[in-house]
Amino acid sequence: MTIPTPTSPTAPQLGADEPPRRNLWPGIAGIASGVLMLVALIVGYGNSPDYDGSDGLRDTVAFYRDGGNLDLTEAMTLVMLAATLLFLWFLAALARLAGTRSNLVLVGGTAFVVLVMIATIAGAVYAISANHTETFLVGPGTAMVAMLLMDVSYAGFVAAMVAAAVLLFAVWRVSVTTRSLPAWLGWFGFVIAVLCLAGPFSAWLTVLLMAVWTVVAGVVLVVRSPSGE
Repeated sequence: MTIPTPTSPTAPQLGADEPPRRNLWPGIAGIASGVLMLVALIVGYGNSPDYDGSDGLRDTVAFYRDGGNLDLTEAMTLVMLAATLLFLWFLAALARLAGTRSNLVLVGGTAFVVLVMIATIAGAVYAISANHTETFLVGPGTAMVAMLLMDVSYAGFVAAMVAAAVLLFAVWRVSVTTRSLPAWLGWFGFVIAVLCLAGPFSAWLTVLLMAVWTVVAGVVLVVRSPSGE
């Protein structure tokens, strides 16, 4: 009598048993999040006072006395906050694909979202107050508060990109050890994560690159979702 040789079960491939379109809408959310983030950042970079120069205080006062600047700042704040909420939806799908490193993805991504929200609100709260409070006067005295808040805002983005580096390093590791995400996407994130280590010297750029990475990662989820990969 021949005794059958026991065979070890094949390890399930990460994400192989997911419903065909499980990542479709999170992928679309990622694309929308990245696009909205890019719009808010680019418009914000072009619509902000130059408060570092010798005439910084005068430029800041002039900027916040312009109602159009106040309205645009407030609008871009809402756009950025919407982008961060959409990022959370995208983040949940990304964490599922990360397998054993899902905790790092969730912690890094959630910290990134919270810090971006704080940075966005800090940078816009002066404009919102000036736009909606009758007794709030824009002048040299209060404009110095705006300059301080803009520095706080940038510090928040620096911290946000350190948190994003945790997410990106985890995704990079997943991409090179499993087939759940393309290796090139992981290496793209790895480059951004390394740049994040430069802190205040690179945060203005890495936050833009993070938005681009989010769009690309969302496209990957959308493209892969119909075949169930």
